Amino acid sequence: MSALTENDFSVYDWNEPVPELTTNGHRSTLADFFKNSQGKTLRQAAANWMLSGVPLAGTPDTVAERMGEVMAEVGGDGFLISGPTSRRYIGEITEGLVPALQRRGLARTSYEFPHFRENLMAF
Repeated sequence: MSALTENDFSVYDWNEPVPELTTNGHRSTLADFFKNSQGKTLRQAAANWMLSGVPLAGTPDTVAERMGEVMAEVGGDGFLISGPTSRRYIGEITEGLVPALQRRGLARTSYEFPHFRENLMAF
């Protein structure tokens, strides 16, 4: 949770109610955490919270198709991909999934601006 929301939860008392927080990190993750933690201590909320997502398995094309369906249904401006960090996992994403997403117009094939910040702000 700390890594996703950029909040250091270790500075809070785990037996007190969940503190009001903001983030420059993953906002929908923090909002989901708050939604499911009303009336609970930070300890209770942390023990019962888990990152939810859409289970994806299959070929790059079937996974990209499902990701496109989910994006059409719930909206959004990108994908949060998590999992084991290994060369194989990263290779499967960069060499298989990303091209499949690009063919569907769900991932960029180039950048409009020369600097990272400008491209990030283009969203």
